[in-house]
Amino acid sequence: MRARHILQSGAFTPEHLERLQSAFDAAWKKIAPSIVEADHHRSRELLASVVVSAGKVSDLDAGELAMTAERLFQDAMAGERS
Repeated sequence: MRARHILQSGAFTPEHLERLQSAFDAAWKKIAPSIVEADHHRSRELLASVVVSAGKVSDLDAGELAMTAERLFQDAMAGERS
């Protein structure tokens, strides 16, 4: 999956990768029900990019990173609809 590749790209330690993956999984679990099936692939890629970007500039734990990623993802989606 491209989302997984996005999460695993870059110079991350195994601990950072685990944090990013946990944040992605938690955020996707909350976001997925609101996304139509046809948009899942694109939305997962966007969320992965958001998680990696937020994870690079913060030391948030996985739960905090997931909440931040959810908010940023929703903001990005709202911007696309405008």
